[in-house]
Formats: sequence, C-alpha cells, structure tokens
Amino acid sequence: MEGMEQLEIFWSGEFVGELSDGEFRMICHQVNDFYIEFKILGGHYLDMRTFKDPNLLEPYLEQIDISGLVY
Repeated sequence: MEGMEQLEIFWSGEFVGELSDGEFRMICHQVNDFYIEFKILGGHYLDMRTFKDPNLLEPYLEQIDISGLVY
C-alpha cells in the first residue's frame, strides 16, 4: 500500500484523539475494527502504527472530559 493510500484510509476513519509528546504529535483514528496512529513532526508524517488492542487507546481516552456525563 502506498503512502497516499494509507493517508486516505487514515483520514476516512473516525477521530479518536490527539496527543503531544514534546515536539511530536500523535493523531489516532479508528478504521473499521482497528486503529491507526500517525506520529507527526512539523507537519511531516514520520511513523505509522496500527493496532487492535483497545488498551493502547488509554493515553487518548484519559484526555476526554466526561465530568458532564457523570451524575
């Protein structure tokens, strides 16, 4: 699969979250039954990771404020 095709699949998925690790940003999307995480530096895609284990979403889920949903 070519780089542009990978990016199209990534952007067609549902946004999960974004993390910042110093100078790097990680953006995660869900595509069907798996997740794609891109590591970005200065607008350039550096690395891609795919995974199915929902436990790996924990850093993203910790950023979601659910205080308005809790009674």
